[in-house]
Amino acid sequence: MSESVPSSSGQLAQVQLKALRLDPENPRIPEGMRGESTADLATLLEMGFEAYSVAQSIAELGYFQAEPLIVIPHPNDADVWVVTEGNRRLTALLGLADSAVREGFTEPDKWNALAAKRSIQMEMSIPVVVHKSRDTTHAEIARVHVVGKLAWRPFMQARYIAARVAEGRTLQEVADLIGISKSKVADLYRDQAVLEQAERLGLETAQVESAFSVLTVALSSTKVREHVGAPLGSRLVLDQDPIPPDKTDALTEVLRWIFGDEDHEPVISDSRQMSQFGNVISSDVGIAALRSGETLEEAKQKVSAAGLDPLEALKRKLSAAKNALAAASSDVSEYSSDVEVLGLIGDIESAVEGIRSTIDELWIDPPAAL
Repeated sequence: MSESVPSSSGQLAQVQLKALRLDPENPRIPEGMRGESTADLATLLEMGFEAYSVAQSIAELGYFQAEPLIVIPHPNDADVWVVTEGNRRLTALLGLADSAVREGFTEPDKWNALAAKRSIQMEMSIPVVVHKSRDTTHAEIARVHVVGKLAWRPFMQARYIAARVAEGRTLQEVADLIGISKSKVADLYRDQAVLEQAERLGLETAQVESAFSVLTVALSSTKVREHVGAPLGSRLVLDQDPIPPDKTDALTEVLRWIFGDEDHEPVISDSRQMSQFGNVISSDVGIAALRSGETLEEAKQKVSAAGLDPLEALKRKLSAAKNALAAASSDVSEYSSDVEVLGLIGDIESAVEGIRSTIDELWIDPPAAL
């Protein structure tokens, strides 16, 4: 007898639109707006996350029953449900159904025209998958937004990972939950921890948040990490600042060079310059040039004039690493249960993951050799 396909812990149901609420804990919602009303959250999602395009689809084609929202019981109100997955769709539905919600949007006339195309009522039933608690929704949501076709931007992925760790999960448990490697989870967790530390230091981080993927590229660079004292993700100590106290000035400096601030333009204009930037800040000559206000190109020229050849040095390091790993491979099986050996292998995996992330970020079409 054939076995049935295992299902998630949620149950299919129908819930009236008026009983659905936007999720204040959605990673798209800034921390400062977590206590806002559903109408205010809808305005935020409409402005920043293209809810209008979803509403256009609903107005023209109807609501697809094959895409249920994921909901959990509201913590305070009976027979009310918080949408943990599908907040853009809920925003679109609310915008089409409720004129008061539309009035809070940036272009209410445009929404009013859409609402006239298809009648959406607050009493209509919406397909949902009901979960008993937020904990049981994590695997479904993460596989959609971290590894699925509707992936969140890296910053939102990192916030989601941090939230799961804050609940008491280990990095390995989070990796198993969302279906990506532990080293990737660890690196994203480290990157958001660096951002949080920068905020506590009083640095302006709004630009960093909007370009979080650039920060991940920066921290994938060994030379940038060494300059600011950031650990590999696999070596990060949870509940401890990733940047040591004696390196916070260096962090301030690097963020200013990469992202700029009110008084300074960034020295890089493209994340593909990150390896060049790393080479420059690993040199005393390069650091001095940047600190004096020179451009990245000018700093590179000074490094070259000082007789340093970063490309040749990189090739030698990679060749040495390749040869050392090849030599070590024959001995690994004998010590496969040694904790320190396993830790070193994890570090190597993190380093390779960082290099691969950098290559993937910088090359649209990687060379065939890769």
